[in-house]
Amino acid sequence: MTWNSILNWTGAIGLFPMTCRSPFPVSWQDTGTAVFTLAGAAAALMLGPCRRDAPRSIVGTDAATALAALIIDVYLY
Repeated sequence: MTWNSILNWTGAIGLFPMTCRSPFPVSWQDTGTAVFTLAGAAAALMLGPCRRDAPRSIVGTDAATALAALIIDVYLY
């Protein structure tokens, strides 16, 4: 929500090009969503339930969360 709010507030219309000809029509907006999700998930896990775990053990969960956000953003929004 934060990323989409930033894009709408700044009027960043150049980030929304989507071509329907590609089987995976990713845009810069979708990439930004995945990056924000990766950072947010890492912060939430490292400050919350996984604070005693090694950062290497959290990377897989963070990457899966970011990938899920990317796929949902590409195909459902």
